[in-house]
Amino acid sequence: MSGKSRRQAIAQRGRSQALDLDARPADEAAEICSEWLNRHAEHEKLIRRWQRLETRLIREHDLFKLNKRDRTSLSEACELDAINARLVALYEHNQQVLVALPAVAATTTDGVVSKLFVALANVDRYESRAAHQLIQSVLRDLETVMPILGKSA
Repeated sequence: MSGKSRRQAIAQRGRSQALDLDARPADEAAEICSEWLNRHAEHEKLIRRWQRLETRLIREHDLFKLNKRDRTSLSEACELDAINARLVALYEHNQQVLVALPAVAATTTDGVVSKLFVALANVDRYESRAAHQLIQSVLRDLETVMPILGKSA
């Protein structure tokens, strides 16, 4: 099971359901997790953009030695501020959802798998290698015992 592609499928399903306002998700946990994973993907993408911008500003303008006025005159520095505001909003929203998610019962296999992907995203593979590998293993095991799982979405 390719974690990334399965995660993308879950996130895509959430975007599709969000467009149809009359559709009710078959599993509230799957829907909540899909939305969480979409925000998480956006957060990760913004972090990479932040890193590229910051690196360039450090190289070209010695960013950390600029005074506030000079820093605000750089359009890229303004973009960093906008990215930071969005990162904070995404993180705070996802943290609130993460705290509430254990109380939401998964009613389908997709809901269970979605919750596992959220858990996997929250277990750092370097800080908690064994836990990260365990969750990956559970996801692979689910695909093995339920072959249709890898094909649904």
